[in-house]
Amino acid sequence: MDLIIIFSFTLIVLIIVIFAFSYIHKQKNQEFITIKNSMKALELQKIYFSKLFENSPEAICILDNQDRFINVNASFETTFGYTKAELLNTYINDKIVQAGSREEATQISAEVMDGNVIEYETLRMRKDGSVVDVHILGYPLIFESKQIGVFGIYKDITEQKRAEQAVRASEYTFRTLFEGSSDAVLIMEGDKFVDCNPATIELLGYDSKEYIVGKSPWELSPEMQPEKKNSKEKALEIISSTHKNQRFEWWHQKKDGTLLPVEVMLTSILLNEKQVFHCLCRDISERKKMEHKLEYLSYHDLLTGLYNRRFFEEELKRLDVERNFPLTIVIADVNGLKLINDTFGHAMGDELLKTVSAVMKKACREDDIIARLGGDEFVILLPKTNATETDQILKRIKALVAKEKVGSIAISVSFGYETKKNGKEQIQVILKKAEDYMYKKKLFESPSIRGNTINAIINTLHEKNKREEQHSHRVSALCKSMGEALGLSEGEIEELKTVGLLHDIGKIAIEETILNKPGKLTSAEWADIKRHPEIGYRILSTVNDMSEMAEYVLSHHERWDGKGYPKGLQGEEITLQSRIISIADAYDAMTSERSYRGPFSDENAIEELQKNSGAQFDPELVRVFIEKVLYKQRDNPLAQA
Repeated sequence: MDLIIIFSFTLIVLIIVIFAFSYIHKQKNQEFITIKNSMKALELQKIYFSKLFENSPEAICILDNQDRFINVNASFETTFGYTKAELLNTYINDKIVQAGSREEATQISAEVMDGNVIEYETLRMRKDGSVVDVHILGYPLIFESKQIGVFGIYKDITEQKRAEQAVRASEYTFRTLFEGSSDAVLIMEGDKFVDCNPATIELLGYDSKEYIVGKSPWELSPEMQPEKKNSKEKALEIISSTHKNQRFEWWHQKKDGTLLPVEVMLTSILLNEKQVFHCLCRDISERKKMEHKLEYLSYHDLLTGLYNRRFFEEELKRLDVERNFPLTIVIADVNGLKLINDTFGHAMGDELLKTVSAVMKKACREDDIIARLGGDEFVILLPKTNATETDQILKRIKALVAKEKVGSIAISVSFGYETKKNGKEQIQVILKKAEDYMYKKKLFESPSIRGNTINAIINTLHEKNKREEQHSHRVSALCKSMGEALGLSEGEIEELKTVGLLHDIGKIAIEETILNKPGKLTSAEWADIKRHPEIGYRILSTVNDMSEMAEYVLSHHERWDGKGYPKGLQGEEITLQSRIISIADAYDAMTSERSYRGPFSDENAIEELQKNSGAQFDPELVRVFIEKVLYKQRDNPLAQA
């Protein structure tokens, strides 16, 4: 029994020992496997680190506590131009730090050695002496709580720095141009202005940019743009569609409320890494004025302000529709314009046209179209107007015209009209009939009008210079006497008497100061005086039955020897009447009081005539004038009367 117990106990102990040994063995195996795996992992980490170190695109170096190179990677060699062999066991500051940066580099090293991680941008030197911008990341290497060295990563940021400098230079250039631009420039982000230059402040009439910045375009604009589009709607439409440059016209509203037309060049740009709108605004006020002026001139007559022929022709087409019938066309022609231009100058003629235009506008209705076709011709379009109504309008015009004068000249206008009653009639035919009727009226009215104008011119000349009136009457009487002495017919004598009265009519266009000048005339003034025969000719030649008398007036200052004016005619090339007027004119001028001298005696005047006989005057006519006119008057003082 005891043996069995002992055996059993021994067996139990043996089993426990076996189990214990088995457990210990198993633990030992597990421990071995763990150590083996750890060694393997460590080896793998070493391989990974080595590969990362060697293949990193960044320049990496490992330094000891004395700042000596322990290792560098291939990128470090490439970046700084050294081989690893050239760097190992050398001091980093001796290799890649410029002399002027030693203190800075020493400070960086000290910070890392104190256990700090540093991040820094600076310049470092390559082997060839060139410099490179670098970003440095420095880590202390710690082993068993002790720092054993430094791990440094150098990133070449040269291109980045150049790019940053280019951006800064670009921003500086932009800011310089922005501030110095003579054109208004605004920067808009979204739909708000975030900046503007001084030219904008001045253009809009504000004191500073704070009144502009923060506002939307429509807040600095009238409610509606010129094309009747809402400013806000138009601005938002433009902003939403601006992916490239846009050019458009815009109306701003200045601080004082006045409207300002501008041309906007809108560009989407990148500024300070933000997408914004660059708005260049150019004042186009003068351009718009010119455009409006050109538009006005394209349809208006510059002198009178009435519509011109171009507008009339377009309106004639537009109005030639059923709803405007009866459509009446009135053609008007100003009488005596050429005569007034020739006599008093074009300024007086222009005044005549402007006066007639004003009268027509006053007499016509608001919807009537009045146009100047050119020269002295006008047209009036009267839509929905029959003949009776047209007569009433023309009566109003004539009544107003009768009250007007240009200088001392009464105004006269001839009218003709025709009415289109239905669509079958051709408008051009209606226009032609109106012209024909006007010319018929003018044919009957012109002679009396011109005669009245001639009388008005004579009266104006005589009012202007009383001495000329007396001189003209005396020359007329002397011419009559010469005609009688030469045995001319009664008609020829009457004509000679009339032309003697009108011989100086051209002096109407000469300044009164020149006519009455007491001293010697200048060459320019004398040239002006010598124009009066031609002016007289132009005045008289407008009257049909005075064309011959116009020729006599033109030649009355020609000389027998050909040295006269204006044509330099000689001898009998000069008409008889002109030669007679020349002698009578000279004699009366010599024996009359002048502003620059006293009168000659009869004897002195006769002596001058005889002295110039054959040179200035026809010798035979001088003899007749002295013997049969002057001596006869002397023998019979009543003969002159």
